[in-house]
Amino acid sequence: MKDFNINNEHKIDSGFKIPENYFEYFSEKVLLQINTEEPKVISIFYKKRTWISTIAAVLVIALSVTIYTKMAINTKDDSVVLENYITSQSDINQYDFVNLLDKNDIEKIKINLDLEDKNLEEVLTNSADIESYLTE
Repeated sequence: MKDFNINNEHKIDSGFKIPENYFEYFSEKVLLQINTEEPKVISIFYKKRTWISTIAAVLVIALSVTIYTKMAINTKDDSVVLENYITSQSDINQYDFVNLLDKNDIEKIKINLDLEDKNLEEVLTNSADIESYLTE
């Protein structure tokens, strides 16, 4: 077999030739060919963000309404409830109430009525129903 030495043998040209100063101006040519405008980027979550915020607002409103109604129901005045119960019971009379009260409760109920002649006369003269008072 014949020895092959790459340095001594005839070399075959590849057929491709590089233009002069190709690599020096290559980056400039590429930058000129590239569009300088960047495309508008739209987030995938943009539409979801509006839905999420809408759902969150609805939940906040629903929770606040339920909490408000529960608070309104719980803050009902006990005296009003008691008064409604008493008025709806027909078998309770005033003596039953008096028997349930002690001295402290009676002292709280006492009202000082200042029934002097001047005050009584002033109320009667300013009243529109004075004729009904006089005829009764």
